[in-house]
Amino acid sequence: KTQSAIAQDNRENLKANHKLESNTMATKIELNVKHNDKIRAEYFIQALNENFELLPLDWKSWKDSERIVDAVKLTNTNKSLTITLLFLEDYYDADIIAKANKLPTSDTARWSSNGSLMFLVESPDPSKVDNALSTFAGKE
Repeated sequence: KTQSAIAQDNRENLKANHKLESNTMATKIELNVKHNDKIRAEYFIQALNENFELLPLDWKSWKDSERIVDAVKLTNTNKSLTITLLFLEDYYDADIIAKANKLPTSDTARWSSNGSLMFLVESPDPSKVDNALSTFAGKE
């Protein structure tokens, strides 16, 4: 398959496997993933008070992807914040995946985990990264 065909397949799989709902009054997020941390992930995303849309994500090509149960990548509507959520088998898998895939650790891109939920937050605005990370860390 061509790179374009693979990208199109990935977009179709995302549409089929993940559902994201939002409206103008309040953001309601529903991820169609089967994982114990699904509800917590939805809560954290909703707590950011942003409208999000799905982006393509080929997580099965990541190193140590067998440790990932499911994943989703989101961006807010003005594209100033991107969040990649990885639903893992175990809490300890996050560090292994981060090291294997050389995930960034800078003011504008950092990863962390909470239970078996791993998240990579990216934004040109370091305060958006800090806010999202503190929300995902458990500011409930």
